[in-house]
Amino acid sequence: MTELDELRHRRELVVLTAELQRANVVRRLERIQVNPARRVLGLAATTLSKPVLLSMGSAAIRFAVRAYRRRSARRKSMHHH
Repeated sequence: MTELDELRHRRELVVLTAELQRANVVRRLERIQVNPARRVLGLAATTLSKPVLLSMGSAAIRFAVRAYRRRSARRKSMHHH
């Protein structure tokens, strides 16, 4: 066995072990994803990122302010009559 063959063999072993480790990680991830509640929570966490929550919050505040203004405007118009 020449030095080159030995190096090639060692590299193949490294690649094999790396692939095995990757397979173990993937299997572990799949096992975690088996839990449906955790999967749903993960999906919710990724889809409802902070900007989405912030825009939803600001929309709710805007709606509340508009409703409050309308209510106060209605009250004022009633006083005029």
